[in-house]
Amino acid sequence: MNKLLTPAVSSDAVLRVRSQSLRGKNLISGATDKVSLAVGEPDFDTPQVIVDAQIQALSDGYTHYSPQDGRSELVDAILQNAVSGKALSPDNIMITHGGAAGITASIMGLLNPGDVVLLEDPTYSLYLDAINMAGASARRFSRNEDGQIDFDAIDKSARGAKMIVLCHPSNPTGAVIDGSEWAAFADIVRRNNLVLLCDEAYEGLTYGAPFVSSLDVEGLDGNLIVCRTFSKKYAMTGWRLGYLVGEPELIASAATVHRTFNGSINSANQIAGAAALRHAGKEAESMQGVFHKRRDLMESCLQKIPSIRFKRPDGAFYFWLRYPERLGTSAAVAAKAAQAGVMVRRGEEFGGSGKYALRLSYATDDRSIEEGIARLGQVLA
Repeated sequence: MNKLLTPAVSSDAVLRVRSQSLRGKNLISGATDKVSLAVGEPDFDTPQVIVDAQIQALSDGYTHYSPQDGRSELVDAILQNAVSGKALSPDNIMITHGGAAGITASIMGLLNPGDVVLLEDPTYSLYLDAINMAGASARRFSRNEDGQIDFDAIDKSARGAKMIVLCHPSNPTGAVIDGSEWAAFADIVRRNNLVLLCDEAYEGLTYGAPFVSSLDVEGLDGNLIVCRTFSKKYAMTGWRLGYLVGEPELIASAATVHRTFNGSINSANQIAGAAALRHAGKEAESMQGVFHKRRDLMESCLQKIPSIRFKRPDGAFYFWLRYPERLGTSAAVAAKAAQAGVMVRRGEEFGGSGKYALRLSYATDDRSIEEGIARLGQVLA
């Protein structure tokens, strides 16, 4: 082969992600009659008021480049409807290509090779991939079986670290951080001068437990960057629209990375996002109410499987369940479940603590929940 045509060797960071990442590798083929409890995507159509706003925007000529940091219509809607009560300005906001790009831009924009990040185990797998891509490393911490956090252990791990990443409510456990826990996290962040990156993708999706945004926690402002998305709350996964909120210097660092690999965001989508914040509140509440009922339905179905352990989730739309080690690793159990006709997410995708755990999504219809859990129960018997 001509040397000029020989493919370049991937960077060490890319090879590290390719060799360690479990994202996208766990949806295993099996029976043809499958029920999916694996995908973290609302099964609802995007509310019509949002769709109509985009159609009108396209008709009105919003088909050109938008400002790099976002259109004023959407930035103003965020300031007035999503973070109202906060003394923020447009410099505190950046519109992103979905939540994933906001997370990745924040991590890569704020970390250097060799930096250390505190990361929960289990948690959303994108964080570790982005940390590895930045050449940084993670120190993991976990809740106990009762969902309690050992803040003394986290404080010790924080020495020499640069960032802590939290998913609130949690993917995959559905845990919601309460006021006293936020006070403990804020104390650790301040004393160790950490950057706190809080992924609030499931903001608005809590069931009884109050949602306390990191934006409302006293003393975090200068160390905080928050990532949100329209995907879950407004059933807009395919629209790829999100935003960051934070200290202007933190936002500027993330923006430098974001504009390098994404550019500006679809103008008409941003007009639709503004409509979501201003006019789709009732539709979002209705979907949240359905998720609440589905959570209770899945819980009642899971209670019929005696071998498993789980804690009722207070937010998001997942159950995190543990099963006896004798059944094999989560990869093996997920493969058996697929053969039985139900797709689940293997726990190892979310960290080492998930070796004997599965994540189930109730962002689907009642029949799929009932049938899927019945099939899974045969595997976990």
